[in-house]
Amino acid sequence: MHIPRFVIAGERSGVGKSTITVGILLALRARGLEPQPFKAGPDFLDPMHHSVVLGKPSHNLDTWMFRDQVVPSFVRGSKGSKISVIEGVMGLYDGLDGRSEEGSTSHLAKVLKAPVVLVIDASASARSAGAVALGFKDYDPEVNIAGVIFNNVGGPSHLAMLRDSLRGMECLGGVPSEAAVGLRSRHLGLVPAGEDLDMARYMRIQRLIEENVDLDRIVELASAAPEIGPKRELSAARPKRPRTRIGVAWDEAFNFYYEGNLDHLRGMGAELVRFSPIRDPLPEVDGLYFGGGYPELFAHQLESNTGLREQIRRASSDGMPIYAECGGMMYTCDAVRDMNGRRMRMTGIFDADVEMTDRLQAIGYIEMEARKDNMMSLKGWTTRGHEFHYSRVCCTGSEEFAYTMTRGKGIMDGKDGLLAHNTLASYAHLHFASCPEFARRFVASCIYSRRR
Repeated sequence: MHIPRFVIAGERSGVGKSTITVGILLALRARGLEPQPFKAGPDFLDPMHHSVVLGKPSHNLDTWMFRDQVVPSFVRGSKGSKISVIEGVMGLYDGLDGRSEEGSTSHLAKVLKAPVVLVIDASASARSAGAVALGFKDYDPEVNIAGVIFNNVGGPSHLAMLRDSLRGMECLGGVPSEAAVGLRSRHLGLVPAGEDLDMARYMRIQRLIEENVDLDRIVELASAAPEIGPKRELSAARPKRPRTRIGVAWDEAFNFYYEGNLDHLRGMGAELVRFSPIRDPLPEVDGLYFGGGYPELFAHQLESNTGLREQIRRASSDGMPIYAECGGMMYTCDAVRDMNGRRMRMTGIFDADVEMTDRLQAIGYIEMEARKDNMMSLKGWTTRGHEFHYSRVCCTGSEEFAYTMTRGKGIMDGKDGLLAHNTLASYAHLHFASCPEFARRFVASCIYSRRR
């Protein structure tokens, strides 16, 4: 299949690739190309910005968590679009570790046979930026670095020096420093688009890109990408007739969800019902799914919805399947303690407090093996995922755990996945493309719960 596509990569984190990606997406849409966004790696926040500016879901692609499903997911996700734009993660070659290319933007670009547009922060360099670009190009000759966009350019003369410094690569633009257009960040990455919804800022980003980036050339490079995927077109998985209803916590506190996970649940027969743990009562559902997010920033509002907290605790005691990840796991505990020591009550399914810290507690890819049968997996099943948090669980020592960590930190002593009744809550973020049987068992558990 011929799918015009390109990857936007950074020399490192913080070079402005997310802002430039958003601007390019908007500029391509203005040209009638209906771009389809993707995000490399296990990131929730960048895709939110993709989705809010385009009004369509952005999909994650990860060569470590689900290598075999990357191309099929990409081909299905690109259907109906005239060009696909893949935003990289961290620096171009950053991935699983210092030796392997797995999980890196470069590996994804090779798997997708996609040209790379490299973003370099030129704020404190001139000719040396050319050496950086050359080093990136020579580091892995199999990666097709088709051109460079310089960010934080000081002016026309600065850009001229930068352009002249390149060897064997095109300069595709030079974006001037504009502090007013940058996307805001905090401790887990960008501020979620729903909290930072400033369409005027997005429009300023679009104009900045249109005035300073050679979009015509980028479209040419993307159109020259070779055919990809099977000769026969892949058909999108059709959602089955809903056989169960799963409540999905979705508001300011909980909004870290992979679009692929929601698609998997729908495809297995689940009707997804969004509700707000901050404002709503418990909906009429057979199971609950709590994604990650920032419950610590909205702990007072979550605590104030006492009716819902009691409903969830009672539903858990009655055996309703409840799956919670990271921030969602925090909500299933007894309380969250903020940096000032204030203790705010959560649902109390688990007799443990979660303490916020000023230091990163864990980040990176994880692997887990199920220690015992549970509502998501059978003993011995394995999966891959990701963890990233600034909190720790203060355990009592009586906890029951679902997983043994073969890679990563987990909750304590190489274990993760708190278990109580039919509730499973862990620090692990799973992408169901890496473990579709987990999603299937979750839906089956909800169906069984409905029939009881």
